[in-house]
Amino acid sequence: MNALAEAFDRAADGYDAGLRANPVWLLFRHSVQERLRQLFPKGARVLDVGCGTGEDALLLAEAGVRVFAVDVSPAMVEIARAKARERNIPSSLLSVEVRTAEDVAGIDGPFDGAYSNFGALNCGDLAAVGRGLARVLEKGAPVLLSWMGPRPLPGVVRHGPRALRGGNRPRVGGVPLAVRYPTLREVRDLMGPDFVWHDSFGLGVMMPAPEFPAWPVRHPGLLGVLAGLESVVRRWPLLRGLGDHLVIEGARR
Repeated sequence: MNALAEAFDRAADGYDAGLRANPVWLLFRHSVQERLRQLFPKGARVLDVGCGTGEDALLLAEAGVRVFAVDVSPAMVEIARAKARERNIPSSLLSVEVRTAEDVAGIDGPFDGAYSNFGALNCGDLAAVGRGLARVLEKGAPVLLSWMGPRPLPGVVRHGPRALRGGNRPRVGGVPLAVRYPTLREVRDLMGPDFVWHDSFGLGVMMPAPEFPAWPVRHPGLLGVLAGLESVVRRWPLLRGLGDHLVIEGARR
């Protein structure tokens, strides 16, 4: 088992509870999921790259989208499968498989769209992911990608250059991981020439980072104000690359 799979296997049991107790994570997820709902209609066949415990895949499957979800962690995959069984989601709507993000080229396509939410792409070879998605996606298929950015604005304002990501090796489940924090431009370039990108925005441009879950619990009113302000400014050219997470949307050429 590689380090990435081992790390998220160790973190799997408490993963959902940690996210559900964190208001900022919930706002991040809601923002992306609302866009996923709009992008993928009922009956579309969609690829989820790095599905984790399957929250996004389950949401879409329950709306009638046919989702093929992959994750490197066997424990995460089993949790996603268990959730599907509990909700009586048939395999015709949701299939979950242990597979790396770089190995999507080996999946039988074609797909009508693809997405990757939160940080799976920070630990992957984006050029290989781009080649794989180009192989399995229909021309014109929408793509939405989300990952952890290199310079989250609230942290930089508070801590200065020390808040810039890139030199550290974070631990997940006690396992140190090699993680990259690409910019919006770097992701566009690494994904290759088979995609066209037409939208981007930041998550956590104005709000404190999810690593401080107690703050929004103590200040729910202020969190609401900051979330509202962020919804206005997160696409502004000078701010959209300064989120805790970055999001781009495009399509297969």
